[in-house]
Amino acid sequence: LLSKIAIASISSQGTMGALLVGGLLFKTVGWRVLAVSGAIYGAVYGYERLTWTNQAKMRTFKKQYVEHAARKLRLIVDMTSANCSHQVQQELSSTFARLCHMVDETTADMKDELKQVDKQIKDLEEVAGRSKVLRNEASFLANKLDMFKNTYLNAD
Repeated sequence: LLSKIAIASISSQGTMGALLVGGLLFKTVGWRVLAVSGAIYGAVYGYERLTWTNQAKMRTFKKQYVEHAARKLRLIVDMTSANCSHQVQQELSSTFARLCHMVDETTADMKDELKQVDKQIKDLEEVAGRSKVLRNEASFLANKLDMFKNTYLNAD
């Protein structure tokens, strides 16, 4: 009961305020200006009321639907492109990591092969040096043998 009284007093205060403002306007502006303003407002309201047909409602609905669908499609495109970009970034990162790993393995293998080749070169150089020494010793012994042969065996 109290809430009904409160609502009635609020609405009556609003109505009373509107009447006071209307009366004040009537005194300051005059009835002709108020009548012309009311007629213009009524004409605009009547025009709107007459043009608001089912076809106009359908056009407005279609326009709102197109705007809504376009907004949703833009949202989907943005989300899809963000997901695609993220997926491409992840794929590139994993590919880069794999390539780095392969490069590291290959360089390690090449270093090992280089060490083996260096060792083989060192061994071959040692063998070449040793064979040179043996060849010199063989030449020396061959000369000595020739000198012995010439000295003792060819004395006749």
